[in-house]
Amino acid sequence: MKYKKTKLAGVLIAVVVIGLFAIRIYNSHRFHLEKQTRFMMDTYVTIYAVGPEKVTSRAVDLAMDRMQEVDAKFNILNPKSPLYAFNHQGTSISDPEIITVVGLALAVRGASWGAFVLPVSALSAVWGFFGDSPRLPRDQEIKAVLKNTGYKHLRIKDNTLKKTRKSIRIDLGGIAKGYAIEQAVKVLKKEGVTSALIDAGGDVYALGKKGGRLWKVGLRDPRGEELLGYLEVEDLAIMGSGDYERFFVKDGKRYHHIFDPKTGYPARGLAGITLIHPDPVVSDAWNTALFVMGPEKGLELVGRMPGMETIMVTTEGKTLYSSGLKDQLQHISKIE
Repeated sequence: MKYKKTKLAGVLIAVVVIGLFAIRIYNSHRFHLEKQTRFMMDTYVTIYAVGPEKVTSRAVDLAMDRMQEVDAKFNILNPKSPLYAFNHQGTSISDPEIITVVGLALAVRGASWGAFVLPVSALSAVWGFFGDSPRLPRDQEIKAVLKNTGYKHLRIKDNTLKKTRKSIRIDLGGIAKGYAIEQAVKVLKKEGVTSALIDAGGDVYALGKKGGRLWKVGLRDPRGEELLGYLEVEDLAIMGSGDYERFFVKDGKRYHHIFDPKTGYPARGLAGITLIHPDPVVSDAWNTALFVMGPEKGLELVGRMPGMETIMVTTEGKTLYSSGLKDQLQHISKIE
């Protein structure tokens, strides 16, 4: 059995194409490029900000601090997190931020016909993806877990989240990173930064432009070391999911950590997906939901969602685009 767990969780977008060409642009215009990297949310987060050094230095510090606050609050393995208490002691949650994010997740669940779920921690545990020894569970084990999952056991009343079954556990990992990025963007804007890029393990938000030019963000090929190409963006979130993040191979078959909530088994049909949307929370949640839905239903739904675009790579290696993106993906050799 082969197993691979990357530290860059949630990455179809694996390369932020900023590098020396961007730095040369900044220097030639006497711009300051502030860069800071911290480890959080099980990945490395880097923020690049362009502007006066005094402004960008303070803004990036505060944005990173805010992201770490969100990480601590939404981390189900943190004993001080309200989610930990909810999962292990059954303590109700009244924290406004968590209630807001759960409400957004419920909305995505309804619009995706149940493809996006919160109570998946038990599935991840039975498949062994919380540790370093994943395994193929028996059908009976998966069925037992599914009996104890489902939104029917969750209740939000009077701005408080409760559960009607003690064994239910929730995990906001499929949307919390997008929320953390959204909060960082708000901090940067409040501090006067108008040009920045946040790279959270490959999940990216581009704020404004970089020195008058669009940000170039490279997209990873989920089955190779090369890039599919790059997109030129501003004021957009670009987020991805793939079957290459946490997976193992048994008897020639790949099993990964993105589950179909109806079957309890890994979703099939896609190797990777990139979702582009102005709202990083929407992008984060929907890239997981669309991965579960698969290419046909996913592309159909994206076509009806204003402001949303996607690039999908099927398990057969075919690259699919939503209508607004087909001519936007540029070949990597064009980067100057």
